[in-house]
Amino acid sequence: MQFTNGAQELTYERIQNYLSGSPFKETVRASAEQPYFDLLYQDTTLIELYVLPWNTHPYANKELAIVRASSCVALGCGPELDLLRFLLDENRKMRFGSFQTDEAGTVFFANRILGGKHMDPTELEVCLLSVGEIATRYSDIIIDKFDGQRALNSPRTSKL
Repeated sequence: MQFTNGAQELTYERIQNYLSGSPFKETVRASAEQPYFDLLYQDTTLIELYVLPWNTHPYANKELAIVRASSCVALGCGPELDLLRFLLDENRKMRFGSFQTDEAGTVFFANRILGGKHMDPTELEVCLLSVGEIATRYSDIIIDKFDGQRALNSPRTSKL
């Protein structure tokens, strides 16, 4: 596996160590090709965990990394103006993370934390739990309001 910088590699190793003893340890999968994990929250919601280099940041001569956790909330919902307005209003209420959409009308919920040697395991756990809980809770709300479909997150059939 190739890493862009030392902070990305250190972050990957720290996440790997955390996940091996975490409540998610039975469902974690790691990619052999890229710094990526996925895991199941409550056996129904897939959380994708990317370890990304942070190349454009305000600190000269520092290697930094970002941990991005995301989950698909619903498929085929838009992008309709009413859905986008709803997601923006809900984003304002979120303490951490935000809703996002893509051009195919897929709604995601994602959160990011800073990686590296100062990455806190509790902050990582809260990031994962909040992404899983919010994606699970909002899936029904968004599907009911905007006629989308549930993401088929379990059983997992995708290949890493």
